[in-house]
Amino acid sequence: MKSIYIVRHGESETNARLHTFCVPDEEVQLTEKGEQQSRFIAERAVRLKAEALISSPFVRTRDTARLISERTGLSIELESLFGERRTPTALVGMKFGTEESDAFYRAWTSTFFKQGERVDDGENFDDLKSRARAALEYLEKRPESKIIVVSHGFFLRVLLCYIMFGEALTPEEVRGVAGSMRTDNTGITLLTHDVMPFHDIDHDIARWRIRAYNDHAHLG
Repeated sequence: MKSIYIVRHGESETNARLHTFCVPDEEVQLTEKGEQQSRFIAERAVRLKAEALISSPFVRTRDTARLISERTGLSIELESLFGERRTPTALVGMKFGTEESDAFYRAWTSTFFKQGERVDDGENFDDLKSRARAALEYLEKRPESKIIVVSHGFFLRVLLCYIMFGEALTPEEVRGVAGSMRTDNTGITLLTHDVMPFHDIDHDIARWRIRAYNDHAHLG
């Protein structure tokens, strides 16, 4: 059985609403609280006995992974498949809370819940669905049986949607799941890829399964 522990990064400057203007999402850093949360998850990660540590290349995920690496001794492997949804270039530099930025942001985020629509060069539903498929294929091919992946909240929910619905996944299903599920910073989601011979669904077939969601007991 393969076990994947997906960790959402610690609290970021964007989560804490510390920015007045939209900055490149890849460069958003952890807050002091986010650093502390990451230290808590690093202590917990020691007990997971993972064999590999993979991180989104964004600064906030790399810094979360760095603290996990320091405690576990695992080297960090950067993988863009686990990055957050790609922000449109035109949004960067816009002042938050203006009519222009709010309209642009709403137009872009609506493309996650509609087939084939795109705003500027931002990712849309089709991009995220394809990346979720590729991310699971990548993990399935990895030789390790226990892997920690440091990723992001929204992409994680799309990944879970793909596990639940596969290629039949629709924008409406993403809207329903993403709208009703939330993750806490450094929450752990456990996925397994295994065969269950005595199961009432798909017995003797290897498939991805969601075993735990947003476990943040380490935060107290």
